[in-house]
Amino acid sequence: MAIRRVVSSVALAGVLAGGALLAAPAAQATGFTYIGMYPSAAACEIAGKAYVSSGQAVTYFCDAAPNTARLSVWFY
Repeated sequence: MAIRRVVSSVALAGVLAGGALLAAPAAQATGFTYIGMYPSAAACEIAGKAYVSSGQAVTYFCDAAPNTARLSVWFY
């Protein structure tokens, strides 16, 4: 019974996190351009900082979930 609860909780968390990433184009609506998905928030941060430090973007936004992160940048 406890295993069933854990599996249900993990499945629900996955569905909610996935839905949040798909339904969260707020960054794009404010001038950000979607770049791609990354396997973690840390990887997304590194990529975003690389865009800014190389002068390709003004700023970046990582929309993170437990197992993925979505990178959007604001170009000049």
